Amino acid sequence: MLKVTDLYCGILEQVSFSMEYGTSTAVCGPSGSGKTTLLNAIVGNLDYQGSIAIAGQCIDALPIWQRPCRYLNQRLYLFPFLSIENNLRIAQYAAKQPQEAEKRRALLQLLEIDHLAKRYPAQISGGEQQRAALARALISEPRILLLDEPFSSLDWPVRQRLWQAMKEIQQRFSVTLLLVSHEPKEVAALAQRQLILSKGRLLP
Repeated sequence: MLKVTDLYCGILEQVSFSMEYGTSTAVCGPSGSGKTTLLNAIVGNLDYQGSIAIAGQCIDALPIWQRPCRYLNQRLYLFPFLSIENNLRIAQYAAKQPQEAEKRRALLQLLEIDHLAKRYPAQISGGEQQRAALARALISEPRILLLDEPFSSLDWPVRQRLWQAMKEIQQRFSVTLLLVSHEPKEVAALAQRQLILSKGRLLP
């Protein structure tokens, strides 16, 4: 599904790994080891040397908007003048998907924010915006979802419920998940495998 070969980007040096379709992998390591740089290279935010392929297709020459992956971090990218539901609708439109209201409702319900569908981002809390951004990333059914500390601003009960929701989402949408996290409990809950980065290199 995802194959990274001899990747050089910023601090990263000769990073190579692969992921199978539908699996979940956590990228761990100390601050400054290159975890976020890795995700930004895969999504196309940073120039790099080496090769990245998704589903057998080399994506090195593809611009960000054509890469079959979505990236979510602690910075929220919701359209402020659209309701939460319309943020999801425009994501469906951009992905050339049918405007399935039931699909939007089910996803918002799974993330416990279906009651906020008609509200605007400024009218809901930061944690609720985080979940709305996650819903918008998922509604287009990306082949790979890249998550960079996405739940760190949420309290523990909500985080634990969302971990379970993410497992259901993975099964329902067959999403391959690459996760950056400093929280061991989150890694244990969501990841089947760990990659450890240290000073820009993958440890064996």
